[in-house]
Amino acid sequence: MTHSSACAIITGYNESNPEDGKVIGGSTTARKRAVVLLGAGASIEYGAPCTTKLTSNIEAAVVADPWMQHNGSDAAYGKIKTALQSYLTKPSDVNFEHIYHCTHELIYAHAPTRGAVNQYRPLMYPFFDNNTGLSKEAVRQLAQKMVAEIFSQISACCAAGSHDKTPLSNFISMLKTNYVTRMYTTNYDDFILQADNNLYVGFDRTAASPQRFDLNTFWHKQDEDSLFFMHGSVHMAFAHPPAADIGELFWFNDRDEALRHSTFSGSDESRMDGTGFLRSAIVTGLDKLSRLQVRPLSHFYSALAQDLMVADVIFVIGSGLGDIHLNTWLHEARRRHPQPPLFFIDYWSAGFDTYNYATDYKTIEMLHKLRMMFGPYYPGSFNPAAHWTAAADRRCAVWDNGFQAFLKATVDLQQVMRLLGL
Repeated sequence: MTHSSACAIITGYNESNPEDGKVIGGSTTARKRAVVLLGAGASIEYGAPCTTKLTSNIEAAVVADPWMQHNGSDAAYGKIKTALQSYLTKPSDVNFEHIYHCTHELIYAHAPTRGAVNQYRPLMYPFFDNNTGLSKEAVRQLAQKMVAEIFSQISACCAAGSHDKTPLSNFISMLKTNYVTRMYTTNYDDFILQADNNLYVGFDRTAASPQRFDLNTFWHKQDEDSLFFMHGSVHMAFAHPPAADIGELFWFNDRDEALRHSTFSGSDESRMDGTGFLRSAIVTGLDKLSRLQVRPLSHFYSALAQDLMVADVIFVIGSGLGDIHLNTWLHEARRRHPQPPLFFIDYWSAGFDTYNYATDYKTIEMLHKLRMMFGPYYPGSFNPAAHWTAAADRRCAVWDNGFQAFLKATVDLQQVMRLLGL
């Protein structure tokens, strides 16, 4: 569980040349720069379904859908879920991303079309026997249904989102006052835009909808306060003007209009092993990196890398650190010298102090990828304020009481930032 924060931010490390006022990476301003990376925990308290709830909702929708029943896709869902629950060490760990990944990959476990050239022949096909008994059509239709259901449910929760957005709006405003603010979210919802609708998203939202990605000017707007949807958005969908590329994503100001255009029934996008992936308006499953090669997501991913490498402060909010492609660049950013301060905002029910010696995946990534020096080999962490734990090297700090509480604890955040040299 997690969210953003509400406070004033002051200064930070800057690797710009003070003589020419230019920061490495193409920026033309000497202003400090903040990167905010938001994960699922940043949306849950606003009404977005948690992973468990979304999984059960998707299953209910699949089972009740007559088209899924007609294609055998409902049975395919049950068979894949059961197999995963039998295979993984904890059946309760199985979630919709696991099921979607297996569903999607089973599409390419079937024989290629007769006469297919080598480029479209799945290279691993001759080495495995597909004994699932599931037809290609059943798993293809199931994968498309799951994505459509995710899009629909997140769109609905945006319309009915709870919690006052004022604290979030204040946090973003304070960031923008003191930093060039570059926000990146792996969520599909628009709660951040509900708090601040003036953030640049890579599209000209003043133009008539749908809008094409701002290809010609995107890389000239590196000093714009921005929000980029790394894995797609409930505002992104497929349009078909004459000049559109196959599967090109456009921005729709109206969520309902985007929902009506959110499915794609054309050709797959090719992968280098002879398989492909279904084009969709949102990115889900476990093979996210290959799906980031399409416009505009490829530009967002490239911009994230550059922004992290020149950031003066980094906020990671509500992330389970399960996206390896994002952890890679967080790792690189934290290897810089001087090391940019990092604030990790999340929720630990018993407090982070009782948890920071754990050996689960998330805390391992915090240590090794984010280089947050907590644990028995790095003693000396301290509590500068309630719910805050700072590392002895004063290069990172953890808030453990959830995003909404963080947004309201502005005075304590300012204190912690000062302790970290900001």
